[in-house]
Amino acid sequence: MNYKQLKTLYKKEIMDVLRDKKTILIMVVLPVILYPLLFLVVMQVISLITQSQQERTYYVAYQDVSDENRSTLNDWINGDDDKLEYKIEEVQSADPDKDMEDENIDAYITTSVDGDQVTYEIHYLSAENNSSTLQGMLKEEIESLSKHIAEKNAEASGLDVQAVLYPVVAKTTDQSSDESAVGRVLGGIIPFLMITAILLGSMYPAIDTTAGEKERGTLETLLTLPVGNMELIMGKFLSVATISVVSVFINTLSIGAVAAYMFVTIQSLSDGAGDFDVSTFIPAILISIVCVIAFALFMSAVVMCVCAFAKSFKEANNYVTPVTLVVVLTGYIGFIPNIELTSKTALIPVANICLLMKTLLVFKYDFQLIMIVLFSNIIYAFVAVWLLSRIYNSESILFGESLSGIKLFERRKNIKKGSMPSIQEGLLILVVALLLMVYIGGIMSLNNPLFGVVIPQILIGGLPILAAVYIKADLKKVFNMKLPKLKHLIGSVFLVVGSSSAVLMISNILAYLFTNQSSELNEEYEYMLDGLPFVGALALIALTPAICEELMFRGYLFTAFKGKMKLPAAMIIVSILFGISHLSLIKLLPTALLGIALAYAIHQSESIVCSGLMHFLNNGFSVFIMYYGEKIPMLNNEDMTKPLIGVMIALMVVFIPIGIIMLGDKEKADANVEMNV
Repeated sequence: MNYKQLKTLYKKEIMDVLRDKKTILIMVVLPVILYPLLFLVVMQVISLITQSQQERTYYVAYQDVSDENRSTLNDWINGDDDKLEYKIEEVQSADPDKDMEDENIDAYITTSVDGDQVTYEIHYLSAENNSSTLQGMLKEEIESLSKHIAEKNAEASGLDVQAVLYPVVAKTTDQSSDESAVGRVLGGIIPFLMITAILLGSMYPAIDTTAGEKERGTLETLLTLPVGNMELIMGKFLSVATISVVSVFINTLSIGAVAAYMFVTIQSLSDGAGDFDVSTFIPAILISIVCVIAFALFMSAVVMCVCAFAKSFKEANNYVTPVTLVVVLTGYIGFIPNIELTSKTALIPVANICLLMKTLLVFKYDFQLIMIVLFSNIIYAFVAVWLLSRIYNSESILFGESLSGIKLFERRKNIKKGSMPSIQEGLLILVVALLLMVYIGGIMSLNNPLFGVVIPQILIGGLPILAAVYIKADLKKVFNMKLPKLKHLIGSVFLVVGSSSAVLMISNILAYLFTNQSSELNEEYEYMLDGLPFVGALALIALTPAICEELMFRGYLFTAFKGKMKLPAAMIIVSILFGISHLSLIKLLPTALLGIALAYAIHQSESIVCSGLMHFLNNGFSVFIMYYGEKIPMLNNEDMTKPLIGVMIALMVVFIPIGIIMLGDKEKADANVEMNV
């Protein structure tokens, strides 16, 4: 890498970004003004609400209540013995229900008498704020009156009030420090504000350096300069990351200033606040800053990857919206009480940084988890930068049609016959299929679990066919619909035996690490297949996905990606999407690895029959194990664990190479054909 060129490009990008007033507004002005203003507004609103509740008079009516009971409760409410300062006034009402609906009164009371016990029943409207508030006030007053009468009766009978009425008393002692209590409150708010600030800080610079360059027409000029592609990408990335990191520090200072103001205010109003030691938060703040910087690098690269597909500033804003929703919604995880930072959650982007900060603010320092969060974000950042480099290496992505040019949105008569699906169209069809699968599948599974599987599969297989028909594509070419050679079929069988062995080993490892998720998944399958014969289960779990999922992933999607990028990248991306579509964290990696083998088979054989056969055999073996696994001694004998692992490793080492060889080197074969011609 030419560092002199990188330095020059970095300065150029920084200057271009800083010239944009929106960037300065988001990075500097907004956090400096927003947080203090937000704090003052919130405090003022809380003060007004509290003052309004204290000063407002609430109106209550009585219906069919004796004068004695009404007088007793009114005297207690208006007296000083209750030690409550509610402004509640009795009004007369001939029709309390109508008056309450018309908001002439806030609630009314009726009574029922059973011996010496009087029950006051409060009638109110939970949908009305004043009525609901009065209900709480009246309930507290009545409970206070009941306690007062009980104590008087006990005293009149010559009984020990404490021994008779309160033989057991609960008392709590908070062992947490004041700093921990404050940290617990801030643990949900600060992480959410920080990730939002990072996203906003990186958003506009990322849009400007990608879509902005295209819209201004300067990207083409930049690409013609004698500058390496890596220097160009790193210059853009580092400029966006710099703005994002600076935004982090400015936001930290702004939040710190608000927190310091709150601390000084509380300290002046409370005698015990002097014991609060702000310095105890310094280690948590320093560790958080380091991890947040790594997260800022990751978010900068992700936003740049998304914006690189857009052709204009407006279009890039539309593309960033889903990213914003995902990040913001994930950021709410810090407000959920029972979710903690573990070795599993430490690997989840966005969630890991929120949970880490939440943990650090209550002074829980698990350095193993801290390292996992730090390095996972660094790795994610490297992966995102690598994807960004692949995007900038592809002219079809940089200068090809954007998402607004999807043929599915055009009139069919304007589409040329024989057109091929684009990446954008493939992703759109996949998203629609997954949404329908979740909603329709979820509704269908309530009545019949089998329909909850079959109907979504039909949607996954049917939508790509409908899309291909609409864009006038050649179905045989898109879905590789031709009979394979016998050699390719045999090679596919060898390849699936070896790859399924690898997938099975990885699945067992993940099942050991994620025991709860694995057991829940097994229970779902057992419930779904309960009472279904082996042949029916084979058709449901093996045959249906082998047809429908292959049409979507190795057919429509793989054809779309393969036409726009290099083969390895297309295979990996489609396989990852294949894993994600199964909506299970524990199945993501094994399914994606199997998807790579399936994609290789269909590419080499040019027949969807090969990948479909592999898919069927893989799922069919799982069904066979579920039905007949208990009858196989090797699978149920703990002493056979090591030999079984040895068998699977042997199958991997031997069968995968044989399958690859038998499927043949398609590229060399094509080259030989061209030379002969």
